[in-house]
Amino acid sequence: MADITEKVLAGVVSNGNGRVVFVKTLADPSKPKATELNLTTAGAVVPLTYAITGDGYTHNVTINKVTSDRLTLPTQLQYDGTEVDDLSIKYAYTNTEGDIVRLALKRGTTGYIVERWAVPNGTEYAAGQIVTVIPITASVSLPDAPVTNQELTRTQALNVSGAVVRDVTLVA
Repeated sequence: MADITEKVLAGVVSNGNGRVVFVKTLADPSKPKATELNLTTAGAVVPLTYAITGDGYTHNVTINKVTSDRLTLPTQLQYDGTEVDDLSIKYAYTNTEGDIVRLALKRGTTGYIVERWAVPNGTEYAAGQIVTVIPITASVSLPDAPVTNQELTRTQALNVSGAVVRDVTLVA
């Protein structure tokens, strides 16, 4: 008899294998270019990953259901409805000019959060990598209550302001 044992797929450890950046502009969010994400011009691309606390990146997605009943059909049909992305960050801060997140994401600032997972953080963006592009408008950044033996943090909602482009492949 043939061996039909399913193989265990190797995973990628999350430690060091992700990057979250804020990008002020993208020519076409549905076709982001690696060159747009590698810009070194001051403020063009703001790295956020290592300012955000270990438990401070929250990107939840809710897909609402549309249900439909049919005459005499014993099963209710379901379809995907609206998608709701909820995005917030909690980050360490010093209340100085070195606070890149606080300064880059002032209330009302618009742009894009770009998520890249399963690639080492220090790797340049390159064609073929997969990212998610989230258009945002920054909400107010609020200081969290101080806690003994912990860094000072702020929490900020990032309001999703357009269609999220999920798992899009970077172009050159």
